[in-house]
Amino acid sequence: MSITGALRSPAFRGLLLLVTFCFIGYTLSTQWAEVQQSARALDVQWGWIGAASVVVLATYAMLIQSWRMLLAGWGGTLAYPAAVRIWTIANLGRYLPGKVWSIGALGLLASREGVSGLSATGAAILGTSLNIGAGFAVAVITGAQGLDAIYPGLRAVAIGVAVAFLVGVAVLPFVLPAILDRFARWRGLPLAEQHLSKRTVWLAAGINAFSWISYGIAFGLFAQGVTPGIGTDPVLYIAVWATSYLVGFLVLFAPGGIGFRELAISAFLVGIGAAGQGDVAILGATSRVWLTVLEIAPGLIGLLLMSPSQRAGLRRP
Repeated sequence: MSITGALRSPAFRGLLLLVTFCFIGYTLSTQWAEVQQSARALDVQWGWIGAASVVVLATYAMLIQSWRMLLAGWGGTLAYPAAVRIWTIANLGRYLPGKVWSIGALGLLASREGVSGLSATGAAILGTSLNIGAGFAVAVITGAQGLDAIYPGLRAVAIGVAVAFLVGVAVLPFVLPAILDRFARWRGLPLAEQHLSKRTVWLAAGINAFSWISYGIAFGLFAQGVTPGIGTDPVLYIAVWATSYLVGFLVLFAPGGIGFRELAISAFLVGIGAAGQGDVAILGATSRVWLTVLEIAPGLIGLLLMSPSQRAGLRRP
């Protein structure tokens, strides 16, 4: 079997996840006394957690509107309620190994609402690319000193991606029409009726960059509810959120970045001396539960609100 085939194998990805969990378990066992001490002092403040959840949901609303803008820029019209349902359901795909399921689901579900498949898929891919690029830019600006604490050389990689993102956003409106037209001719597809304007691309990029800031603020509010001893510096939490989330996203075989995101939080905060192992372990575990609920619950509600015929359509290729 080739190396590529091995990486795609469910058994191999399962083995990697098992190794990851074993490593996390070993790490926690070596710090168990400190974790127990932090757990005994745990005093959950639900007001902070509620405020953090509201900020996350508001950020979802911004990202959904950004995706709708990209769709509209290619001539696709999608009502906001339908966009919310599609986006939240597609978001469930991040808990499947591979991470590309969310992109494919966005395109598929939008096309079943009458939006051009090319426009829907293009908007999903471009939106994800802008989001990841903006995340690296925000991580570099807010927390460059902590990136190498996660993995040596990560700072240099993040700076490279951030620069590529800024250059790409600047030139994308000028080169994207020609690229898409050439792709359509190559695949025998109809040419796009209209192309994204510079304003749409740049505004979508700005919204995605701001989303990382608001996510980080939400993470800081959540931390105040479970581990107030780490501090209140919003820039620190923005940096930790952006960096750890990107690490989890880029590990393709880990559903939802589970394990790797928590390791990144620990490496970052401990590496720069912002927190002890006990508080970091508590923050990583509790934020995983919080984030999972906020990512899965809206999608499940969206599924429940669909008609039987719409749910049947999800099972059709």
